[in-house]
Amino acid sequence: MTERAAERGRERAAEGGRERAAEEGRERAAEGGRERAAEEGRERAAEEGRERAAEGGRERAAEEGRERAAEEGGRGRAAERRRAPLLDVSGLSVAFPDAGVEAVREVSWQVRPGETVGLVGESGSGKSATGLAVLGLHGPRARITGSIRLDGRELVGAGERTLRGVRGRRVSMVFQDALDALNPYRTVGAQIAEAYRLHHDVKRSEARTRAVELLERVGIDRPERRAKEYPHQFSGGMRQRVMIAAALVNEPELVIADEPTTALDATVQAQVLELLAELQREMGMAVVLVTHDFGVVGQMCSRVVVMYRGRVVEQGPTERILTAAEHPYTRALVASVPRMDDIPGTRLATVPETVAALVGPVDEESLADPSLRIAGVEDGGPGRDPGGGAGAESPKRGPEAASPEWRDGAASPERRDRAASPERRDRAASPERGDGAASPERGDGAEPRFGKGRGGGDTPLLRVRGLGVTYPGALGRPPLRAVDGVDFDIAPGESFGLVGESGSGKSTISRVLLGLQRAASGSVLFDGEDITRATRRRRRELAAGIQMVFQDPYGSLNPDRRIGDTIGAALPRGAARRERVAALLTEVGLDPELAGAYPDRLSGGMRQRVGIARALAPEPRLLVADEPVSALDVSVQAQVLNLLTQLRRDRGLAMLFISHDLTVVRHMCSRIAVLRHGRIVETGDREQIMERPDSDYTRALIEATPSLRRPA
Repeated sequence: MTERAAERGRERAAEGGRERAAEEGRERAAEGGRERAAEEGRERAAEEGRERAAEGGRERAAEEGRERAAEEGGRGRAAERRRAPLLDVSGLSVAFPDAGVEAVREVSWQVRPGETVGLVGESGSGKSATGLAVLGLHGPRARITGSIRLDGRELVGAGERTLRGVRGRRVSMVFQDALDALNPYRTVGAQIAEAYRLHHDVKRSEARTRAVELLERVGIDRPERRAKEYPHQFSGGMRQRVMIAAALVNEPELVIADEPTTALDATVQAQVLELLAELQREMGMAVVLVTHDFGVVGQMCSRVVVMYRGRVVEQGPTERILTAAEHPYTRALVASVPRMDDIPGTRLATVPETVAALVGPVDEESLADPSLRIAGVEDGGPGRDPGGGAGAESPKRGPEAASPEWRDGAASPERRDRAASPERRDRAASPERGDGAASPERGDGAEPRFGKGRGGGDTPLLRVRGLGVTYPGALGRPPLRAVDGVDFDIAPGESFGLVGESGSGKSTISRVLLGLQRAASGSVLFDGEDITRATRRRRRELAAGIQMVFQDPYGSLNPDRRIGDTIGAALPRGAARRERVAALLTEVGLDPELAGAYPDRLSGGMRQRVGIARALAPEPRLLVADEPVSALDVSVQAQVLNLLTQLRRDRGLAMLFISHDLTVVRHMCSRIAVLRHGRIVETGDREQIMERPDSDYTRALIEATPSLRRPA
């Protein structure tokens, strides 16, 4: 019994143990399952996280890729826009059928955004006609063909409404003569405001505010007050600033500046050019600079387009055009410009001479061929640098170089030599005196009516002491002291330069010398006799010994008088007069047959030669040249300067050379006086004034003068 009970107890204990073991097994299995499930869950969650992270990364990478692509595409489009021309002129021709003139012939050139391009050439080359065609300003009588695209938009053939939307808004123009371009009956502020209102729907008060803002931006003091003034109340430089303000009031993409500084003094020119460059950088606009001044081109332009007889003969980077031009006309034009490192007084290379030396005899039409090139220019062979390199001699004049086909109508050297008297030819060949002037001995057997030897020896031909000129005041204004205590001397045969800005008193001094203006104080001794105290009759007699070459070759000749009558006005009538006029025309390089012509048949250079012949007719001893080449192209300027130098040496002439161009004065004069506000601030030899000036004002003038230098 007891054993059975014990057996059953063991069985029950075993059964309980198995049950507990099973229960524990189940519990452990459940626990293990939960742990495995949790582990698997964690693993699945981690995997899902990794997948989501990878997917997010791919999406972010894709988004960033899209953003980078968009940014690079934007930069690419911007770069493409910069590469694309803002203005594209292609095959442009401009003709005036009524006048039988083809001003522009199939020209092509481009301007890119922010670029400054120089459009260079002589008068009549088609520069201004091209600029006016861009704005559609030629009128209905002009026939314009070819293509002008502004940012891809065709302007040739566009309607007037389209062109009005372009003018002043996208393309504007700065004209050469601000006094003519501005309305004299309206205030400058009203004119600028009108240009703004044409393209903006604003009130008058807003437009006036904008006008004042632009006047201040171009450097005009007290703009609120000066906006109410009229153009005649501004100086030349200030008027040009007003023109720039009017051109920029609508912030155009392109500005065409047509000879914007031609009539300005060196310092004012430098200020206007600096202003234009500064505003260009601020506004990011492109500029087409139409000019014949290579000094300005070298300072302002990145590329140059050279025009001749209506065609583009060459274009390229400024540095190459100025130092290694490939077309003979371009090379000749650059070579004719006086430079700061030239040898003063030497003969300037002229366009006909240089072209003849480079490519031989060629007429003007053949020279206008854009495909014409200098032989060997690519490899530095012959013709690489005639007249254009350091130390290069000017090409010799040949008969073909002075062909009548050239614009200045110069007579050949042989004809001039045959017409000259034996005495004058002897003087030309005689040894020169200290400053390069020939002996003042007179030729042609002419007996002077003045200066009977009183000024011999070391006595100056002209002596000015304490000269003063006062103009009376008007409308409540005080008197103006135009010349104040001026002293200078000019020796026989000397070339003396008088330099200064507009309003400095240069022309007033010349008028006193000619007896056209009374001096308030001081003395002017010509050959020992005081002009200021002479009787009227004696002043007229003395005036024959002092003659003037005027600045404006167009305004200084009577359009209703024949050339021969103008030159011979101071000579007795008769056959001797006709012979003398013919000899004078030949001497200045013109055909004697032009004596019967009227001034309108002559070019600017030819008219200035007539003015020189007229001045030579009374056989003067002192020639006053008042800005004689400032209105001439560079090639004609070289010819006239060479002529003046040769005449001075042949005739033993003294010369007072008045100019604001220090480069020209340096070339022409052995001594220089600098004039400011009616007073001489400095007088000295050419080298001292140009290289070691004492006055800050002289240094400022020299620094402001744009000039080319010979390539190294």
